[in-house]
Amino acid sequence: MKTITSVELAKLAGVSQSTVSRCLNDSPLVSEETKARVKKIAAEYSFQFNTNARGLKTNRTGVVGYIFSEDFTGFANHYIQSDLYYRIRMQLLRENLDVVPVFDDRTQEDQSAVEKSISNRRFDALIFNRPQVNDRVRNLLQETRIPYIFIYDTNEVSEEPFMIAPHHTEIGRLAGDAFCRAGYERFVELTGPSQRIDVVHKHTGFTEALRRHGFGLPPSHVLCADYHLEQATEQTLAHIELFQPGTACFAQNDLMALGVIEALRQKQLRVPEDVAIIGADNIAMGTWFHPQLTTVAVDYDRIIELTVDWVLAMTEGRSLATYRYLLDSELVIRDTFVPPSQSGSIK
Repeated sequence: MKTITSVELAKLAGVSQSTVSRCLNDSPLVSEETKARVKKIAAEYSFQFNTNARGLKTNRTGVVGYIFSEDFTGFANHYIQSDLYYRIRMQLLRENLDVVPVFDDRTQEDQSAVEKSISNRRFDALIFNRPQVNDRVRNLLQETRIPYIFIYDTNEVSEEPFMIAPHHTEIGRLAGDAFCRAGYERFVELTGPSQRIDVVHKHTGFTEALRRHGFGLPPSHVLCADYHLEQATEQTLAHIELFQPGTACFAQNDLMALGVIEALRQKQLRVPEDVAIIGADNIAMGTWFHPQLTTVAVDYDRIIELTVDWVLAMTEGRSLATYRYLLDSELVIRDTFVPPSQSGSIK
């Protein structure tokens, strides 16, 4: 019987050539029904699939690396990063591309997992969910020429040619402007980890907005809760004297805002009657409880869409000189901050 090629096998099975490869290698990304159909046809035509030869010919692995931030301590502790990773991975799986997480594990002497992955050319492209990389990683990226992009918490003033990020400074500005226009004069800010560039930019935007309206933010009114709900509750309770009636609180993410609400509830302080609160991100959890959270919404759907489009362009061999997107945000007004005679969204 005539031996067929992988292209012919794919045509007979009604699947793509990459799916043929996955079926014959028992990939979990393909249904058992499809695997059985492809293997049956392959057996009928005595097809032998040479994975090594195919890899050398195409120089593709069908795998994309997703590098989490350096302060990542687990999926349960980093809601947004985890959600972005999951949703990007699910979309790319539909394109027959797998996405593998990579975490920082570097010791002083050894190569990190990130460096090993680049050196071994494990990935067709890399997504960095972090602001920057060190010189060692940068040199490896230049040597291997693996395409890479920075997303979400990257530095908005960076000159990276491939980046997708919210305008973090604008997030803080929107919150500060809204509070000041509503007549507030006392403010508290809860921040994420102090070393993160997105934290710095949100703080800058918030304080600049206050200054434009003639107000300041004393350092004692800035509480670091590392983007965690429980730490926000603890910090609020420990500094409850800052949350006197008539105070406006900006929490740099929604989880911390929810932590503040819980602490104020324990102290019988009302939201927004005593303390107004604005968070950031617009996570679904912010609408689960009463009062529903006013927040600065980040367009995560757009970040995911742009990231997936970039990955497909890179893995299909399309050349892009630059790919830079700095996304606007909007203030979504709910229960925890309702300015006089105002509802809906402020852009």
